[in-house]
Amino acid sequence: MIKMYKNLFTLMFVLSMVGCSYSSLKPEVVDRSAAQRMQTVVFATVVSVDRVTLSGDGQTGAIAGALIGGAAGASVTDSETESDIAGVLGALAGSAIGSKIGDAATRKPAIELMLDLDSGQTVSIIQEEGDHTFRVSERVKIIKNRGKSRVMPL
Repeated sequence: MIKMYKNLFTLMFVLSMVGCSYSSLKPEVVDRSAAQRMQTVVFATVVSVDRVTLSGDGQTGAIAGALIGGAAGASVTDSETESDIAGVLGALAGSAIGSKIGDAATRKPAIELMLDLDSGQTVSIIQEEGDHTFRVSERVKIIKNRGKSRVMPL
């Protein structure tokens, strides 16, 4: 009975971790902490737009897989020693599988924008694809806040 509650607790913990791990990198989605804070704005012209893929979050999947695999492995036998060994093996296998699944499930299409700033400097900014399709020679604004930049149409 105690083992069942332990497994249930582990599952609830994993689900809460996975649910909290999402954060959008779309330019239209602003972090809550940026509200009512002054941000720097720079103007630029789009030089090129390239499609890229943002890598997924394999760490969250690895942690979730390890917890689930460990719990599943530990519940295979009634022998305490065998249960410990099976739990460790289940955690290792679950971690490897969870990492791959987490990475694949959280990959996102993105764009790399090469921009000529009005100051004469050329920069590159990668962001998740948003609602707007950028074009070469388009004028844009770059909004900078605490080390992060997002590109928006003028």
